[in-house]
Amino acid sequence: MEGFMTRKLPVLDLVREAWVLAFQAVHPTLLIMLALLIAGGLYTFAVGPGSALGDAAPAIAALVVFVVGVEFSLVTYRTMLGTPHGDRLRLAHANLAVYVAFLFVGVFIGFFLLTLPGILLKASGRTDLDADTPPAVVQQALVDMLPSAYGAVLIVACLAGALALCYLAIRLLLIGSATISTRQTMVFRTWGWTKGHVISLWLAALATHVAPFAGAVLINWGLHGLWGQSGVGAFLSGFIGMLLLVPFLLAGHGLAVAVLRRLQPEQAPAG
Repeated sequence: MEGFMTRKLPVLDLVREAWVLAFQAVHPTLLIMLALLIAGGLYTFAVGPGSALGDAAPAIAALVVFVVGVEFSLVTYRTMLGTPHGDRLRLAHANLAVYVAFLFVGVFIGFFLLTLPGILLKASGRTDLDADTPPAVVQQALVDMLPSAYGAVLIVACLAGALALCYLAIRLLLIGSATISTRQTMVFRTWGWTKGHVISLWLAALATHVAPFAGAVLINWGLHGLWGQSGVGAFLSGFIGMLLLVPFLLAGHGLAVAVLRRLQPEQAPAG
């Protein structure tokens, strides 16, 4: 991976700038942020009690989250970049392209990781397992296998798959900010901009992506029992869950802008 081989970006400066940009963007994005929280609540309602409204309800709710999310990113990037420019359709196109890329890579990694445990269980001598074996028995067999060399192979494979997805995410960090800045749909055209900076970007992302996301997940998990099974409870679960993700979203956008300012080629037109 060529991204591990060259000079580093100033990690602490990137983290500091990202969080400063995040705090500065709070007020200008309040309205669209509220819309995003409502969209998150509608989605959890649609996949829960609202599913009784029809099979299309979750898909429609997911589409609403995507559209509002693109608008949130547009307003956030415009604020952070200090520009009135930016095309929401180009930004949506760039986001969809990245989703497809992750889906394509994820399917291959997921297929491999789903088949590997069965292969390793057979190789370890568990010939008593077949398609009719209860899931609980298979899970216990996997747990028993983990301390062995076969379990180590499975753990290494899972870590390698996770690292591959993280590497892809880091290399494509700039697609949104670059799309707004250049007013062009930027996906893999930013790949070369992040070349040689994977370690620095990953270290910065620990403070702007990983930590706030992990904190949001832990808090939300601790609160999930408060909402109950009603429609209002489902809506509140999504609303609060999205609210907890706001620091992650703003700091993530902030890091993308902070890095763009340092890595965007001079010949690429700014917004």
